[in-house]
Amino acid sequence: MIVLPAGAFTDKVGAYCMEKIPGLKLDPGMYSAFMVVDDKNDFVGGVVLTNFRGTDIEISCAAETPMAWRHDVCKAIFKYVFEQLNCVRCTSITVKGNRRARGFLEGLGFQLEGNVRLGYDGTKDALIYGLLRSECRYLLDEREPDHGEEIRPASSPATGPGSDSASAIESEHRRGDCPSEHEPDQPVHATG
Repeated sequence: MIVLPAGAFTDKVGAYCMEKIPGLKLDPGMYSAFMVVDDKNDFVGGVVLTNFRGTDIEISCAAETPMAWRHDVCKAIFKYVFEQLNCVRCTSITVKGNRRARGFLEGLGFQLEGNVRLGYDGTKDALIYGLLRSECRYLLDEREPDHGEEIRPASSPATGPGSDSASAIESEHRRGDCPSEHEPDQPVHATG
């Protein structure tokens, strides 16, 4: 698997991510994208970066297979975010009930930073996750062993507001733990 700037395919990657991630809305020309391709150059996933604020950027991702999120792919994405864009943090937002997306984000090293009541769509809580440059394991000095570990999402190829993932916070694993959570879990996709 490799990750490439989407370039001329940015709109197609954006459309793919919006299809896979319920609630993700992208304005043309207001985001950048990467595509993940397999060894046969077949498209297997997309990453969308939005809301760049100089020191922070939001990330959303979706894929056809969990294998899209191999160590080298994640390393390339986070090197772009933290070294080329010079961000000090990266943000992702997901629906509170999306356990798989939350597990995926936590597997990447994101930390749960807050719960915005009814903040997702006016009916569901939004959880804000952040990853600081200083916490990003993909930026290890090349001399430090990283053991070639891959990101292994709970059981889903992507994360986002409409997806479902395991969480580190037990109280948030329960369905209906807040008035805004009325719907059953949905498939995994990511949004930032």
